[in-house]
Amino acid sequence: MDSKNNKAIIYIDGSNFYFSIKNTFNCKIDIEKFCKKLAKSYDLVGINYYIAPVGDANPKMYTEQQRFFEKLREIDKLKITFGRLEKATDVNIAQDLIFDAIANTYDKAFLVSNDGDFSGVVFSIISKFNKEIIYVAIGNRKSISYHLKKVSSKTIKITERFIQDIKKEK
Repeated sequence: MDSKNNKAIIYIDGSNFYFSIKNTFNCKIDIEKFCKKLAKSYDLVGINYYIAPVGDANPKMYTEQQRFFEKLREIDKLKITFGRLEKATDVNIAQDLIFDAIANTYDKAFLVSNDGDFSGVVFSIISKFNKEIIYVAIGNRKSISYHLKKVSSKTIKITERFIQDIKKEK
């Protein structure tokens, strides 16, 4: 595979991703298979998963999330970045998108989030660093970000057909 202009990183807003999949498709999916399918024609150099961990005040949720993190750690090239709160998670995603663009770590970035707050940073990276940022949209017309669709290089809408073979058994 020619890696010229083909290096890709996937940036996943964990909480947004989880609830978008759950509310749209009412299922859980295999994140590793999702990422491989999403970036199948690219040289996938990294998967960044951003999440604000639940506290141990809710022991059941805490334990479930810790098990989930252990499964994520088994995925090749995946890095988990923890934020104290959801907004800290957003800052971490924006920061990594920028610093990775400056370091020329990727040619194409897949942004898995419906958070329109990323539209400014996406626009800036595309225009200043000549990078391609692909908005991965999950949900219906109300939940998909109009602003991200407008500024991104391209939008990939995740459909039932896309996730059919990557659903997890309940």
